Amino acid sequence: MTRLLAMMLSLVALLPAAALAQTPTLEHREWEFTVFGGASYLNKDTYPTPVLGPAQPVTRNVGLRYATGSEFGARVTENRWKHWAATAEYSFSNQPLTFTNLSDAIPSLSLSQSIHRFSYNILYLPLSRSSRLRPYGFAGPGVSLFYIHESSKTAASALGIRVTDPWKPTFNWGGGVSFLLVDGVAVNAQATDSISGVPRYGFRKAAIDAQQSIPGFSPDGILQNWRFTVGVAFQWGAK
Repeated sequence: MTRLLAMMLSLVALLPAAALAQTPTLEHREWEFTVFGGASYLNKDTYPTPVLGPAQPVTRNVGLRYATGSEFGARVTENRWKHWAATAEYSFSNQPLTFTNLSDAIPSLSLSQSIHRFSYNILYLPLSRSSRLRPYGFAGPGVSLFYIHESSKTAASALGIRVTDPWKPTFNWGGGVSFLLVDGVAVNAQATDSISGVPRYGFRKAAIDAQQSIPGFSPDGILQNWRFTVGVAFQWGAK
């Protein structure tokens, strides 16, 4: 009886270890596909623009302001290395813009716009894939398309203004954190700053004040696009 009781106690003592041995270790996998959403913000500024005409050249301060917009996108990440990863990303946001003080006849011009972004970033992760919580920083190049909707192009054309859809190279940097919920599924939060030149949207670099007034826009400096997103990542491949 004593021998049987000892065997039963030994079996009970071994059960937790056996259960742990059968529980798969949670670890981030080599590949992941993330869908995300959030908010996008762009800075506003005023740009001195030369005005050419029969009189002495003067300067007009033209303002450019972007509305805040919702952002959606997806990225593919390769976690091949212990502390390094690479990701390719696409996102878009609808962010109308407004020009002010283009000319005496056009004190304000509002245009509907979508921004399409493409980027390739290198990530540094101080914690290995065996850590469920992985903070990271990243940086890399990209390009953004500032697409003006056709209805706004038509409205601007009626005012004698031809606007275009400029492309701008960008430098992206930021950071985030990823948390592995269950095997193959993680959630993440990320903050990104995309830095580019200010798009000119097809305007002349100098306005003309003659018999027919032609608005101009001469942007200078940089445009910063701050984006804050949360997403769900689906992982596969080797651990």
